[in-house]
Amino acid sequence: MHGFKSKTLTTTALISAVLMALPAAAAAQTAVVADAATAETTSAEDGDIIVTARKRAEDLQSVPISMNVFTAADLAARNISNFADLANSTPGVAITSISGGTVQNIYLRGLAPANTANDLNVEANVGVFIDGIYQTSRNTLDIISVLDVGQIEIAKGPQSALFGRSTFAGALAIATKRPSRDLNASASATVGVDDDYRVRASVSAPLGGGVYARIGGGYLTYDGFAKNVADPKNNLGGTEKYAVSAALEFVASDNFTALLSGFVTHSETELTPAYVLPLGSFNCGTTNAATGLPTLFCGTLQSREDTDTTANAPDTVAKTRQLSLELNADLDGVTVVSITGYTAAENRAFNDYDGSSGGTLFGVCTLGAACSPAGAYTRLARASLLSSGVERVRTFSQEVRLQSDNNSPFQWLVGSNYFNSRIPVAAGGIGTSVPGLAANERLLQVSQTTTPAATGIGAYDFTANPFLVAVSSQSQLFSSYSRASTQTMSVFGSLGYRFGQLRVNAEGRYNIDRKRAQVFSVSNPTSQPGFNQPIDGTTVPDTGVFPVNGPKFARTFESFAPRITVDYQATPDIFLFASAAKGVRSGGFNTANAVSATGILASEVSYEEETNWTYEAGFKTRLFEERLQLNGSFFHVDWANAQVSAFTDNPTAVNPVRIVRNAGDIKVNGFELQSNLTLTDMFRVGGSVTYSDPKFQAGAYDGSTVTQCRLGTTPATFTSAPGCPAIIAVTTGSGSVQYVPSLEGNRPQRAVLWQWNVHATADVPINDAWSATGRVDVNYTGPVFSNQINTTAFGKRTLTNLRLGVENERFSIAVFANNLFDKKYISNSINQPRAGVPFAFSVPEVYLGETRRVGVTATVKY
Repeated sequence: MHGFKSKTLTTTALISAVLMALPAAAAAQTAVVADAATAETTSAEDGDIIVTARKRAEDLQSVPISMNVFTAADLAARNISNFADLANSTPGVAITSISGGTVQNIYLRGLAPANTANDLNVEANVGVFIDGIYQTSRNTLDIISVLDVGQIEIAKGPQSALFGRSTFAGALAIATKRPSRDLNASASATVGVDDDYRVRASVSAPLGGGVYARIGGGYLTYDGFAKNVADPKNNLGGTEKYAVSAALEFVASDNFTALLSGFVTHSETELTPAYVLPLGSFNCGTTNAATGLPTLFCGTLQSREDTDTTANAPDTVAKTRQLSLELNADLDGVTVVSITGYTAAENRAFNDYDGSSGGTLFGVCTLGAACSPAGAYTRLARASLLSSGVERVRTFSQEVRLQSDNNSPFQWLVGSNYFNSRIPVAAGGIGTSVPGLAANERLLQVSQTTTPAATGIGAYDFTANPFLVAVSSQSQLFSSYSRASTQTMSVFGSLGYRFGQLRVNAEGRYNIDRKRAQVFSVSNPTSQPGFNQPIDGTTVPDTGVFPVNGPKFARTFESFAPRITVDYQATPDIFLFASAAKGVRSGGFNTANAVSATGILASEVSYEEETNWTYEAGFKTRLFEERLQLNGSFFHVDWANAQVSAFTDNPTAVNPVRIVRNAGDIKVNGFELQSNLTLTDMFRVGGSVTYSDPKFQAGAYDGSTVTQCRLGTTPATFTSAPGCPAIIAVTTGSGSVQYVPSLEGNRPQRAVLWQWNVHATADVPINDAWSATGRVDVNYTGPVFSNQINTTAFGKRTLTNLRLGVENERFSIAVFANNLFDKKYISNSINQPRAGVPFAFSVPEVYLGETRRVGVTATVKY
């Protein structure tokens, strides 16, 4: 990675120094078994895991929610060092991102959002919480490799009743480690292939007077995993990250505690290995008149050994900070909890928009504005294009709740929450290099699949021309600059009663979202190059810098989300449960383009909330003297008013503008099963499987592929193109009748049908102090579709991870291999227009999955 290789010797020296110093430091300390250290070595497979998914400390095996839980020990044993590893190791969980790790999308049980907008004011399907604080930015989340993580809980099914924001399909909660009551510390260092260097350390100690402290930190650098033919000496996918966290806990008495905690993270990540599917591979859909080529690809995308990407492209840089204060007071059987949180995040992302090191071939027209909408070109030139996004996020939250203790048969909870998310700047656009253009010269489209004539006629390129600028990390033109905010006020509560071994619980949250947004610049009103002004870093532009000030949108969305659960402790080892829960994903605004003759229609500005009712029945067991743990559930989801990605109905829009609209219903049936079997005290096996089959219902439609899928010139002659779904008539929100591809029977994009894993672990004594350990995991993820019309599939893979080591109570050393057999696979694919390519083509941008990663980790605790 450029700028990282020079640090290799320094990093290696640091790791070596840490490894040599650890034994001496450990020998100088008194061996102490601390609360935190005990928590670190407890495995989720043991079943004795405490979770807080219902805002209470409860045993995982007696919570009426399907969950996956990973302790710090689990993360280490399974070689999970990032979100991609987490998804590959957890059936029912899929996590995707695009270049530089941005736009993290988390899908549970195949409930992939039909809308995956980059707009952070658009709710996620699965919310991420760190120490109870909701994370608005989806571009700065993948920090578990360097954060001082104590436990990760993944709660499946709607969690809107108690978690609130963006938990339509579930919640992912990350808890950092708390201070322990006794002195303890730990440190680890990793050295791996492709300059994979990592160090982590933490220390926790009592300070006296009921005050306890913990501080931790992590640092990693990695050169990447795929060759770039444009720069063979520098891999793609490299990263550098660090995090520092701290916590201070004050225990005034048995009845009052205060915990102040926070962290700072920083990451720099280069382009993810990716390629753009050549137009010559397209084999279905309508035929483009200009090129004579089909406009869609039908089939399964294939992985590649290497890619051809712009060399020395800027790194994506992400920064986060969080500070939280948690107060707990026990007053005669009633617990009062207050959680105050503040977060800040900035992200500057880059992507190779043309997907090649050589750039896109254009014709050059010398007629200035007269080059639009088409004109004559007198020469050919190549221009390099980088897309870029920038965001700044600030949030404040305050939650207060009163709740009964866990011992009474009657349990209750009541609380309120205030959340204020501000996005002072969010922008996105394309930087197009200027290949020696004069002031009166413009770029025209020429054939990308054949050798174009040296002179000729071409269409004006509305994607590239407005953004002509020297491509660099310091200056970038954006198609839109916007600011937005969401103020959320909610009250929630739960009531439960235990009738012997039967327990009934009702929960609910009344939620008010007040959303505001304003767009300040758009690309559609003019084709003038340089129309928009550069933004440096994440600085908010001065008033009047941009020529377009859009209207201020404001709307209030109100909702009520209940959940009813019934559970029965049939025997001490068999727990049965059933639930019905409503998930809510709030509505919002389409702000990328202002309402105008060349933008979107007024009726398309806002879209409504989507909801789901999830019905689930399951069991959790410990059988055969707790040697077998077997958990399972069956679920059905009724998903209504789904928010999908589409294009504006405005026939005069200069560019087809992508929007979000409500366009149909989805139903889901599925099941999941988890098991762990202790064969002997030294050997264990286990596995899990998830099946989920979401399908669009009658009347659901896709408004984004009309050009690619509809043949004919009049309603009477409309029919579907080869490979496409049937064409149906629908009345859109604007009141117009549109003829669009039907989605009935299709799966939402990125919804995984089958996922499973099997694992085996060993812990064999060598002598009284040392033991040999090993773990192997085999994880399968089935194929998914990258578009709503289900023509393009990717992602099928079976990955094997291995870890072998020796350890005692204080020291361990282990070798690991992720993707042991070096399986080549595709981790994600997105479809979008391309500069220089007629808009009729829906072009896949294909992201490669990480190849084999091997290394050794040494750890010491004292």
